[in-house]
Amino acid sequence: MKLNKLTILILIAIIAGLALVIPIREKQHSRTMAEYMDMEVQKDEARLENYSELTANCNDLYSQYNELYGKYMEHYIYWQNFTVTAYTQYDEGCNNITAIGLDLNKDWTKYFNFVAVDPKVIPYGKTVFIKIGDEILEALAVDCGYKIKGNRLDLYHNTLDEAFKWGVREDVPVGWVDD
Repeated sequence: MKLNKLTILILIAIIAGLALVIPIREKQHSRTMAEYMDMEVQKDEARLENYSELTANCNDLYSQYNELYGKYMEHYIYWQNFTVTAYTQYDEGCNNITAIGLDLNKDWTKYFNFVAVDPKVIPYGKTVFIKIGDEILEALAVDCGYKIKGNRLDLYHNTLDEAFKWGVREDVPVGWVDD
């Protein structure tokens, strides 16, 4: 097959046109990718701004909660100093059933704290707040003991080791809502 000059010129023009089109398309593609990336960056910035606002709102709500809880603890709870000892169902004379019939072998000891109280001072069923430094430990009054009289309470522990580590603590602020 013999190519004439006109056909060769047409082929050269097509090749030259393609050589010009490819960089133009590449430039358009790059521009489109840059616009897409800019949009994604703007979306990420908007998300971060929303998260920052949400975090600030959460921190503000948490601060308000702490303030209200502190007022509640100061004004609505009856506070006295107690001697707080520790006990476990493995102590001599103790078992796993509390004075109100709660079985301490159940899984709830993983989620709740329990105390033995003098029911003449703190009635059964009350939530008891025990201040340990800056922390407040909440426990449910469910038991009593023959040594638990007056301003003394016994904090339940799952093991003897935990109970021995607690030991005896004097002049511990203990509070509850007094009806």
